[in-house]
Amino acid sequence: MTPEIKNRIEQIWLGKVPEGYKATLAGIIPVEWQCDELKHCINICNEKRKPISKEMRKKMAGPYPYYGPTQAQGYIDTYMSEGPAVLIGEDGDHFLKFRNKSMTLFVDGEYTVNNHAHIITGTERCATRWFYYTYQHKSLLSAITRQGAGRYKLTKEALEKLPLQYPGFKEQNQILAIITPQDKVIELKEKLIAEKQRQKKYLMQQLFTGKARLPGFTKKWCTIRLKNIAHKEKLKNIGFEYSLVLSNSAQHGIIPQEEQFAKEIANTDRIDEYYVVKDGYFVYNPRISTTAPCGPININETGYTGVISPLYTVFSIDCDYIDNSYMKQYFKSTCWFRHMKSVANYGARHDRMSITDDDFFAMPISVPELKEQQEISAIFAVVDKEIELLQQSLEQEKQKKKALMQLLLTGIVRVII
Repeated sequence: MTPEIKNRIEQIWLGKVPEGYKATLAGIIPVEWQCDELKHCINICNEKRKPISKEMRKKMAGPYPYYGPTQAQGYIDTYMSEGPAVLIGEDGDHFLKFRNKSMTLFVDGEYTVNNHAHIITGTERCATRWFYYTYQHKSLLSAITRQGAGRYKLTKEALEKLPLQYPGFKEQNQILAIITPQDKVIELKEKLIAEKQRQKKYLMQQLFTGKARLPGFTKKWCTIRLKNIAHKEKLKNIGFEYSLVLSNSAQHGIIPQEEQFAKEIANTDRIDEYYVVKDGYFVYNPRISTTAPCGPININETGYTGVISPLYTVFSIDCDYIDNSYMKQYFKSTCWFRHMKSVANYGARHDRMSITDDDFFAMPISVPELKEQQEISAIFAVVDKEIELLQQSLEQEKQKKKALMQLLLTGIVRVII
């Protein structure tokens, strides 16, 4: 980055307008660029939306995607629209997650859109992808209205009034030619991660059921109950001895709660009621979504003792013929998830279920001898490391794309036409 660009960025951060730039409702942009309300520079094609019930979609299954505000809701045998467009949600709670979740969805080919997303297409003033990138991670909080608990709405009228900055079409195309390939890089890495995760799932099905045995191992497996090797930990944080509040994340495992939510949300007045979670203890949530991956059940590998909400179950495994790393992986396998579903108690909502402690600790577990457990867990440790490195690489590419967008879509860095 040149000293000139660094100086320009510093001035903008300080709220100053650099020479050759101007202040607009969309921020500070080059003087040659335009800034208009969306209704003057893009098309809103909501007349092409078509609401179709879930029951009806089951009867008309086909190859064409049926989109909601953030993703395809399924596939049907007909379509309403063709060609590139951008979808931006009309309602939902995704508006609160704009930093990490895309607010816009680029679609192409033949498709249908439901009535929960606005359909945007470009004009001779603004390319479709220009709008897609500009609003991909932009906050819409000032434009949305609340529609009850956890529901927000971006009306067409509010959408039309949002500001959009844009250069001439040639400069737009030059900028898009730099940003768009980065999407391809990200897409390829996401596909590679998905394939690695699929391979791991298949390997789990083979190794945790004994369908595939590692070389040199022939001893018969035994089946035990979790209650025979596990101990429920009920020690509470009396006297506020521990202050580290932990979170049991399906994606990241057990981590400090402040990392999960950017701030600690525990009720400090009740933290003495929280369970103590020592390093090496397992934690699981007995009230889960049927779509959640295996609980989640995770082991505390932070290296610290912390506390967790009493809504969770905390247990330890201290057995000389059981490898904790093996159990860590076992609790992420389909063997475990299938058992949970078979003993779950469903409440008023069918997408939520709970498991009693008695059913939980009665879980049957098939285990080989200790040495084979250790070798199986070592294999998955390597696989997990490969996935972790790929995810780190993916995150780097996403950050690179964000940096490009911040510099190019605002005109802080200009391209040569």
